[in-house]
Amino acid sequence: MKPHPALTVLILLPPWLPAVSGLAQNTVRAQNSEQPTLRISSGLVLLDVEALDRTDSRPVSTLTRDDFRVFDNGHSVAIKTFDSGVAARPLALWFVVQCNMRGWETRGSGLFSGQIQRFQPALEHLDKRDRVAVAHWCDDGAANVDLPPTGNIAQVIPTLEQALVPRPDTPSHDRSGELALEKALQLIVDTTRSMPSEHVPVIVFLYGDYSAMPKSEANQFIGELLATSAIAFGLKDRRSPRYFAFGLSGEQGSVADYIAAQTGGEYFWATPETYASELKTILEQLHARYELGFKPAALDGKRHKLLLKLAVHAGNRGGGVRLRYRAAYIPLPTTVE
Repeated sequence: MKPHPALTVLILLPPWLPAVSGLAQNTVRAQNSEQPTLRISSGLVLLDVEALDRTDSRPVSTLTRDDFRVFDNGHSVAIKTFDSGVAARPLALWFVVQCNMRGWETRGSGLFSGQIQRFQPALEHLDKRDRVAVAHWCDDGAANVDLPPTGNIAQVIPTLEQALVPRPDTPSHDRSGELALEKALQLIVDTTRSMPSEHVPVIVFLYGDYSAMPKSEANQFIGELLATSAIAFGLKDRRSPRYFAFGLSGEQGSVADYIAAQTGGEYFWATPETYASELKTILEQLHARYELGFKPAALDGKRHKLLLKLAVHAGNRGGGVRLRYRAAYIPLPTTVE
């Protein structure tokens, strides 16, 4: 996937979307409104919130249900359920990489090749209920789940290294890479949904993110991720170049970073020496997160803006806290399988 000039694009139904009656509804909703969607479970919206200290971004784990105020389209809503820490849903941690292509190493995932072992210390901080998985996509249009969610973390390092074996191909000049990324993310969504117990899919891009695509297209599959409460993060090696989408009307640059921001995650710069510490930071923040459940006023299929505040009585506990969460959702009458 590489940046390209703005194009007039015919909107086609991507082949990775499920061929069921909901396809047309999901596609039309994404193309027309480009709004995020959040899956409803037992009539409740589950909102994952990370409370972080403003000075060092360490998790703040002392907040209670009464410290939060949730506003749906500006209207206060009651928090029906409240969980945090070990009481929150476990993680399905997906490592996602782009194929290691000749001449694209610093812009894609190539800098992580041969360095994956550095992540091992951070993997020891996974909870026993968590699962790990690996997926990749290529600029030739291929995408694959290399390791389905498993509790055997020893499989992660060799699987990722195998996915990053250098390939002879070169970056494409068409949309094959974009469609492959979409396909990889849809595979993650479908695989996580098929798990026997409910896990929160957490995507960790190991990716330089020198990328761009039409913003409408990026919003389309962000909606699919948000339908499963997915949260995306990313690690970018500091040697990777920055991408600036100057003058590209309708284009979204640094696509993976954009996905992270829209789903309530974050993209981190790292060096090989800090790979493990940055991943450990992500896991610590997720394991200390809060899950707030509230009931929407109506399952109207329209965009609802979310605003989360700390209550006045939280006092000094909330003075130095920043809250990270998704900014919107669409209430739909669907259930977790």
